[in-house]
Amino acid sequence: MTRSSINWGVLGAAEIAREHTIPAIVAAGNSRPYALASRRGVPAEVMERFGFETGYGDYDALLADPAIDAVYLPLPNDCHAEWTIKAARAGKHVLCEKPAALTATQTAEAIAACQSAEVLYMEAMMYQFHAQHARVRELIAAGAIGAVRGVHVNLTFNLEKSLSDFRHGALDAGGGSLYDLGCYCIHTIRSLLGEPDRTATMARFAGPQNAEMSAAVVFGYDNGIKAGFDCGMDATGRHAYEVYGAAGTIRVTKAFVPQADGDGPIEIVDAEGNSTTERVVSFQYMNGITHFADCVLHSRTPNYSPENVRANMRVLDACIESATTSRIVQLENR
Repeated sequence: MTRSSINWGVLGAAEIAREHTIPAIVAAGNSRPYALASRRGVPAEVMERFGFETGYGDYDALLADPAIDAVYLPLPNDCHAEWTIKAARAGKHVLCEKPAALTATQTAEAIAACQSAEVLYMEAMMYQFHAQHARVRELIAAGAIGAVRGVHVNLTFNLEKSLSDFRHGALDAGGGSLYDLGCYCIHTIRSLLGEPDRTATMARFAGPQNAEMSAAVVFGYDNGIKAGFDCGMDATGRHAYEVYGAAGTIRVTKAFVPQADGDGPIEIVDAEGNSTTERVVSFQYMNGITHFADCVLHSRTPNYSPENVRANMRVLDACIESATTSRIVQLENR
């Protein structure tokens, strides 16, 4: 592609699209919000606010528009694989909101459709594009905390009053905190420690649809390292992770929720308890959009590769299996 920017189509006017992703498309220098589709009627306020050129009351009509280069899919979780495949067959590059699908098998099918159509695919795991996480890996590699012994992640918010939200649905419909929040925690642990060998999950199910409201997960590694996370839609807001080692600890206290000022503090505590804080300013959604659009423009594979997306979903599958069977689930050769 010889152009300097791409035209985006957005399927659905979900909150995450309005509050984070579409503003990032506007802010990115290589992207333009071209078309918005909504089955509930295209919201004029959103069209005007972000400068969309055209709107559609039907997703298929948007996909048929030849002016669109890439689509962003912020649809309910159980629609992700279906519309990724449809977008690929329409020749559109795909940025799909997390989770990529409901299972690793569905994820593989969606990615295969993109590869067959020769379009790019990336799951919108946007937190990773904040520069604080690369800095954490640099600190670990430099020996700031000695040999890593473990990682713990937490990500919670309170959604108990919003029973109409699809996230209050059953697991087989894509509801629950593991799909919505656990995928971030899994990705964080994998990016720091690699693939776990086994997992055990305890979950709380509640509400009219027996939704998985919260979960506590432990990962075991054959090398002796331990990791874990807790996620939930029934507690106050928390979004942090801690990496602890033989000689210190690194704490990231604003790990997932984007900050308006881009703030990303990193606390380093040494073995004597002395604490120093670094502040990294970065804008994860704009960085992620810029990266994906650059990959489209220059025919490059995104840094968050399809294989990495599949691997994350394989671990999420195992967490859900453990939550529903109350058993430790082995991950080798899955």
